[in-house]
Amino acid sequence: MLTNMAVTNAKTRSVAYKMSDSKGLYLKVLKSGGKSWRYDFKIKNHNTQAYKNGTIVYGLYPDVGLAEARELHAKAHKLVSQGIDPNQDKKEKKRKHWQQRELKFEDVAGEWLEKIKSEVKPMTYSGIVKRLEKDVLPEIGHIPMVDLNAQDILQMLKRVESRGAFDMVKRLRQHCSQILRYGLAIGKAERDFTVDIRDALATKKTKHHPALEPHEISQFLQALERNEARLYPQTRLALEMLMLTLVRPIELVSAEWDHIDFESKLWLIPAEKMKMDYDHVVPLSNQVLAILQKMRIENGKRQYVFVKVTNPREHMHRDTLSKAVRSLGFKGRHTAHGFRAMARTAIREKLNVDSEIIERQLAHKPNGSLGSAYDRTKFIDQRIPMMQSWADYLDEIRQDRTVIVGKFG
Repeated sequence: MLTNMAVTNAKTRSVAYKMSDSKGLYLKVLKSGGKSWRYDFKIKNHNTQAYKNGTIVYGLYPDVGLAEARELHAKAHKLVSQGIDPNQDKKEKKRKHWQQRELKFEDVAGEWLEKIKSEVKPMTYSGIVKRLEKDVLPEIGHIPMVDLNAQDILQMLKRVESRGAFDMVKRLRQHCSQILRYGLAIGKAERDFTVDIRDALATKKTKHHPALEPHEISQFLQALERNEARLYPQTRLALEMLMLTLVRPIELVSAEWDHIDFESKLWLIPAEKMKMDYDHVVPLSNQVLAILQKMRIENGKRQYVFVKVTNPREHMHRDTLSKAVRSLGFKGRHTAHGFRAMARTAIREKLNVDSEIIERQLAHKPNGSLGSAYDRTKFIDQRIPMMQSWADYLDEIRQDRTVIVGKFG
């Protein structure tokens, strides 16, 4: 029989090997260094007189110690002696457990969230949790899975639809579908009811973010300069940097000091912060560096460049930028996200830059001659002067002077 010391001192070898205890219990020492408690058993089928081989794994050492392994083995060995497969017995007990308890939608949703936690970006996961907690679980989370039906989900989505939040309805329906399909796979849901309600929901045509035309840029710069909306200095600087860098609002507000290289004048946005799941390099013009120097005085000891006024340990909310644009008098004409479209048009028309270079700076998915693989430094030699010229162009407009046009790529 094994001792605790023998189990603890068991060393790995070039091949996996067994250390026997008693009544078939053994410790398998793997090449990787793991140690697991196991039992190989045989059960005779009295109808066919054939034997069925099986293995039950009790757990890994040291999570499961010698004493606990023996206790688990005694129960499993007794089942085998009665002709019962311990693995099937475990599954059956689990199934009955779920049948006997009042399983609710929120229970399955919680399991699904736990499953996807390591599969999606932290920011994506946080968004899903917030959406479920705000609109879904308060309405249908308490409903037992055996009672849940399509009408319950439809009524919940209709309440959201009544707010005019059509995009949110689409997302919530997708989340509910994923939860139900997960529940179906593990035997805790009957079917995906969201399929039944697809035609009962209103649809809305895709509406692009409104953006100013190149000849209207001066209007925004003047409004930002006048600041009749009395925006915080940090918010004004964030809007300027957003306009100067061509990044998405969420990428701007979540910028971290550790990702900015003042010496090389580059900002590396890691893949987990990007919409397209790859690192992205943003050349920093002298004007952007000046903004960052101002922010370093204010927030240099913080994690983020732009922080919440109410909680400096968190980054500024992206909605702050959208609200700022509206408060400056551009509601319906321009959005924080619209700076990207505005800059794309202006840089192409006014600075004569090739579209491929602009699209790469916008971190759009490559296509055509760009190929399928993304290279974060692609066209960097052209993008660096382009971004400086774009910043100079905005300065010229701000000061109402003639712009000297360049040619890049």
